[in-house]
Amino acid sequence: TLASAFAEDITGRWTGTFRPAQAAEDGPALLILKQDGEKVTGTAGPTENERFDIEDGKVLDGKLTFTVRGGTMKFVLNVKDDGITGEATREQDGETQKAKLDVKREK
Repeated sequence: TLASAFAEDITGRWTGTFRPAQAAEDGPALLILKQDGEKVTGTAGPTENERFDIEDGKVLDGKLTFTVRGGTMKFVLNVKDDGITGEATREQDGETQKAKLDVKREK
């Protein structure tokens, strides 16, 4: 759509928090994103030293989706202004585990 063609580019470093549903406190989150049209590549992880390649990354109409670790963890996120928030899910041992992600663009 025309609107998504002019949507803000999400290329850059994004830092914030990642909290698994069962965790008592937030952990760190770091996304390093490169956007080319609707395609998004880069890395995601807790720190500079522990990052995973983004696979199947796509941004469209304010929604960012991607997987990491061979598709075992799926992210469905909302992009708004200088923030990206949403949920990560993964299947492990037959159960679905969820986590919340909240990151802001580094200035």
